[in-house]
Amino acid sequence: MYFTNITLGQYIPTGSFIHKLDPRAKLFSLLFIISAIFPAKNIFALAFWTALFVLVVYASKISWHIILRAARPVLFLVVFTFIFNLIAVSFSKDFTQGLIRAAFMSSRLLLLMLFAVMLPLTTAPLELADGLDALLRPLERIGFPAHESAMMIGMALRFIPLLMQETDKIIRAQLSRGARLDQGNIFRRVMAFIPVLIPLFIIIFRRADEIALAMEARGYDGGAGRTRRKPLVWKHVDTVAVILCAFTAAAFMFL
Repeated sequence: MYFTNITLGQYIPTGSFIHKLDPRAKLFSLLFIISAIFPAKNIFALAFWTALFVLVVYASKISWHIILRAARPVLFLVVFTFIFNLIAVSFSKDFTQGLIRAAFMSSRLLLLMLFAVMLPLTTAPLELADGLDALLRPLERIGFPAHESAMMIGMALRFIPLLMQETDKIIRAQLSRGARLDQGNIFRRVMAFIPVLIPLFIIIFRRADEIALAMEARGYDGGAGRTRRKPLVWKHVDTVAVILCAFTAAAFMFL
């Protein structure tokens, strides 16, 4: 009802070319793309990256409906960025320049988030955790818990949809008891959600305790000496994808 239509953190397997790429290649490519979009200052750069995003969507074979549902939770931040820039620039200059700047800034932020949303949609949580573990492993020399950090990120992505389903169940139960969650001003709506947050936190802590007991029962003792069911294999197509993203991003940043 409220959260069942949100696909944030879900993996949508389609067997496409994008899905078969190594997760490390996807992470590197995403890093290069974000590095190029963030300092973009003209409409031509945004148009190019928008066209690239459309190409990636069609190559991934994921419907636009699913992508828009996955991006729905971040739309509030995009709208807030638009309003903030519109007000800030309109007071110092004029309304037309404020509108142009607000549209440009919010479009850039939306494009960044859309590229970031495509990563969990095209990469299984376990593969993403293995990719992060492999990339962060050199930091273990300075004491950084690479394996544990990657495992926590993968588990968080895995349980986001489950927590949304539990939240929706709690909201439905509260509405059946006569709760008015969607009526009144903002303060009343926030206060009305307190009966939803309390059982949700209880469920979160209960799930975390169950996961900890299951991992302990299976003899989990960190990442030392652990093997993978599906070892990561870096292919030539991964090298080509990373080089193309890096070259394109460097060209837009320096030209």
